Amino acid sequence: MRFSSPPALAALTLALTLTACGGEVSVDADSDGDGSVTAAEMKEAVSEAGRDFKPEPGQYSVTTKLVKLEAPGAPEMMANMMGAAMNNTSEYCLTPEMAERGFEESVRQGQNDSCNVDTFTIEGENVSMAMTCNEGGGSMSVSMDGKVAPTQSSFDMTMEGSVPELGSVVMQMDVSQTRIGECQ
Repeated sequence: MRFSSPPALAALTLALTLTACGGEVSVDADSDGDGSVTAAEMKEAVSEAGRDFKPEPGQYSVTTKLVKLEAPGAPEMMANMMGAAMNNTSEYCLTPEMAERGFEESVRQGQNDSCNVDTFTIEGENVSMAMTCNEGGGSMSVSMDGKVAPTQSSFDMTMEGSVPELGSVVMQMDVSQTRIGECQ
């Protein structure tokens, strides 16, 4: 079961590629009202909001902090290991080529066969997204709310659902990134 991986990766990838530019337009990406947001609808929403969602290339520091973990069906040792694994700081180099591909590639990575983006909204520097993932007999709802800027972003992410053999799981994480200089 990899529920923490696809949503967390999608959220982190999206956070790593979102930057705020433009006016205070509010856009809900579900343009056809079917309850599902496609990559094309997200791209259209970004364009409509007058946004260029490409970060400034450079070296970034990413910090992930587990705020809450409720997994009553998990052995205490497993829950502690999950918590320890989620709290980390890492660095990466975002090349100009990666920054140029950013948004569209992130949307494609976030929308695999097991996940569906339910909502995506842009309002000023604020971005909200909700997705539902179904994999391996379980389901997980993921919501993200955050702020973006050309060289930094911060998101609060909540994942709630059921995981086979563990039952009900709730995780809340803070994910932030900051450009710390040129790539090394």
